[in-house]
Amino acid sequence: MSRRINIELETVKHLTAQDELALVQAAYARNPSPTMRWRLASLLVLNDDAKAVTALLSGQADLGPREEMTLAQAWLAHESAEGDAGAWAATDRAFALSEQDEERAAALALRAKAETRMGDVDAARATLTQALALDPHNKDACKRLATLALAAGDTGAVLAMYDDLAAKGAAHSRLFAAKALAHAHRDERDQVRTMMGADDFFRAAKLPPPAGWDSIESFNAALAEELMTHPGLRFDRYGTASELTWRIDSPLSRAAPLVRVLLDTIADAINAHVERVGGVDHPWAAARPTDATLRAWCVITESDGFENWHVHQFGWLSGAYYVRVPDSIANGDTEAGCIALGLPEDLAGEEAAAAYGTNVVRPQNGLCLMFPSHTYHRTFPHGVRDRRICVAFDLKPRIAMADEEAEAA
Repeated sequence: MSRRINIELETVKHLTAQDELALVQAAYARNPSPTMRWRLASLLVLNDDAKAVTALLSGQADLGPREEMTLAQAWLAHESAEGDAGAWAATDRAFALSEQDEERAAALALRAKAETRMGDVDAARATLTQALALDPHNKDACKRLATLALAAGDTGAVLAMYDDLAAKGAAHSRLFAAKALAHAHRDERDQVRTMMGADDFFRAAKLPPPAGWDSIESFNAALAEELMTHPGLRFDRYGTASELTWRIDSPLSRAAPLVRVLLDTIADAINAHVERVGGVDHPWAAARPTDATLRAWCVITESDGFENWHVHQFGWLSGAYYVRVPDSIANGDTEAGCIALGLPEDLAGEEAAAAYGTNVVRPQNGLCLMFPSHTYHRTFPHGVRDRRICVAFDLKPRIAMADEEAEAA
């Protein structure tokens, strides 16, 4: 039986987030309706203007649950005691207004983040437990409850959570990563390697040139030019793993037609990879989606830019394609500019992370990496002025509109 996935590309963006924000701000000034207010708040979040979100939504008497949660996220972005208190109050209102368990769970997951910051860890764990009882598929609640339990040395609670949620049909990157980290804390190395699946599911190979191109080098040169002049290029983005990097959140646009060509080529490579690993007995392989969306973004680093340890919460399979790699990285003999796959020391513990080991991959022009979305990875600063251009991607199982809105917020 074929293991191919029906892959669709994400919707093409005709406007940058900044351009869309300007249009919606003008529309809201003419017609300050609740619908337009929600759209404006969402775009302000995308443009990292938390203070504008709190100014827009605070004190409004007719907010719905999703607006209250957006307000809570904005308060949390203030990273202050006042912001934590404001977030807690907003999530309390969101919970009371919600009519579905999924919404209530999302509100509780945010409330627990505020409670953790406020130092009430016991309350946060109780809140997160309640959230997962309402919605076993809530990724944020899973991540936060596992993090708090591991910090307390309660690996049994994490493994019990995994068994409970898996029995209820949950199968996502946060859940798989939590189980691996619990085994790492117990020094159960074989279980860690089995859960991470790096030996079976990692793939690194150069892509062939797309149809109509003589070489991958000529294609990459043209693609790099599109990306470097992309209207959506911006510096840094709050809430991501990126530090001191240039980003294009939605590179697939009319301004960059070669991005579509690249993503079509990556989609074919993904399905070839899935055919190779489809028969492996593993929870991640069993969670292979039938239908998925290929979501991409671009990360451009100069000398000091890098990515912290992270997993991709909304993906099933993730990866990176290297458009331009400075010679000092491609032909270097240090970790500078490389990507590392392993375990984060702060979550797994230094000894466990060292015991698991790190797979350092040296980027090359045209190289495409693929790995399960629960694979922890990071990059290193490369220390040169030349820009390293990477298109990162997630293969996302088709999800309900409510989940799409939660991710966008």
